[in-house]
Amino acid sequence: MTLRHLRLILWSAVGVALVAGSVLLWRASPGGPVPATRPDPGRPLAEGSRWQLLDERNQPFTPADLPGRPTVMVFGFTQCPDVCPTSLSYVANLLRSLGPRGEAIRPLFLTVDPERDTPAVMADYTDLFDPRIHGVTGAPDQMAAALKSLGIFSRKVPQDGGGYTMDHSATILLLDSSGRLRSTLDIHEEAEAAVRKVERLLAGPGAPG
Repeated sequence: MTLRHLRLILWSAVGVALVAGSVLLWRASPGGPVPATRPDPGRPLAEGSRWQLLDERNQPFTPADLPGRPTVMVFGFTQCPDVCPTSLSYVANLLRSLGPRGEAIRPLFLTVDPERDTPAVMADYTDLFDPRIHGVTGAPDQMAAALKSLGIFSRKVPQDGGGYTMDHSATILLLDSSGRLRSTLDIHEEAEAAVRKVERLLAGPGAPG
């Protein structure tokens, strides 16, 4: 096991503890909090968009793939120091809380850093949290178009020494099986409330809430 993997596993444990305690870590970069974009619930996400991305298996992922299954969408990047591993731990814990019902959910992790997050990197990273979570990446211009259509903010932030980090929206999107936005999650929400939101997704597009 590499030092990086050990660090991520430790972050996963921390994330579960934060979910249980309903504590919010809201720091996507050293620059401080990033306000999350709030798309309008009820509308089809990415409607009219023409982007084409790749999932972690190098298979195409487009707006046409959004309908079909209830979807939980997390946004971040694999070199994120805190919010991203906490968000993925939150979703992994949510899937476990749902038991067998969690198999009907499609959990996705869309990168805001496609320059570094290749399909192979995304696959290794998401498997540290739950093998059901699939990474999605793509060419930088296609990724930018997809994030914009989904209402997600991201920005590269230069660091001393020539590197960079990413500011980005930390909101988790919940889409029903028709591809419409039904609700959102924040990692400070109690597990019971999150489960109820996902259960409404599983009830189908016509279900209340």
